[in-house]
Amino acid sequence: MMQDSLARALGGLKRARMDDVAAEEIRKRLQLAWTERAASRRPSRFAIRGFARALAVAALVVVVAFSTMRATADSALYDARVAVEDALVSFQSDPVEYLSQLYAERLEEAARFEATGNVLAASRARSAQSEALRLLNQISPGPEQSPEPSASTVITLPSPSPTPETSASPTDSPTPATPRPTIVRTPTPKPTTTTTKPSLTPPPTPMSVHAYGYVLYADGTGVDGACVSTSLDGICVAGSIKGRVDLQFTAKKGQSITFYFRTYDAARGGTLHGKVTVTVAGTEVALGIITLR
Repeated sequence: MMQDSLARALGGLKRARMDDVAAEEIRKRLQLAWTERAASRRPSRFAIRGFARALAVAALVVVVAFSTMRATADSALYDARVAVEDALVSFQSDPVEYLSQLYAERLEEAARFEATGNVLAASRARSAQSEALRLLNQISPGPEQSPEPSASTVITLPSPSPTPETSASPTDSPTPATPRPTIVRTPTPKPTTTTTKPSLTPPPTPMSVHAYGYVLYADGTGVDGACVSTSLDGICVAGSIKGRVDLQFTAKKGQSITFYFRTYDAARGGTLHGKVTVTVAGTEVALGIITLR
């Protein structure tokens, strides 16, 4: 009886030993399979990391571009913003409207920094404003290509009277010499002096002239509806539209013309005046910037 019990116990230990060996084998196989699975997934982790880097770079580029286009005159990115805005002129369907709006924005920005006392930022904004005005003058269409605004009127200015011609003085007729009674000589006539009539330069011909400019308040804001006349407090021959003045008139080359500007604004002290004198050199005359005070 004791022998049978001992045999069964030894048999159970043998089976238990065999189960431990099988478990160890299975553990090794599972560890090997896990290692192979981890190694096979490493490239996908690298791909995810590369995509994350590209996404971060793209986001950084977007942030820098947004910051540049929103930079003000007191920012280090302002020069880059001005360069980008100027480069976009050639891509606009209406470059004149685009530059006019750009000029007004830079003008307002310069006035704002001048009001706060930031001289450096105001100077940078004024430089950008001048650049916008230069580009606007370069691409501004001629009078025969662009329609005239409703506020402009064709006017005719008096032309200077021509200088009367100077009549040439008559020449003296030669007097023959009287011969002496004892000696017969052939009289020698005096040479006739011919007076050449001076040539006169023909007066310049009247031509159609297009003048343009900008009418602003002292703070740099564009004046809408300012009266333009050819005499002080005279009849309005044109008006400003959002600060811009365009008018058509007839004049001669070299003629000097003075234009007077005025508007009434109760909040700014009543009637404000300004004037500008220009000399006609061609069919295009730039009036520049006229400030009403």
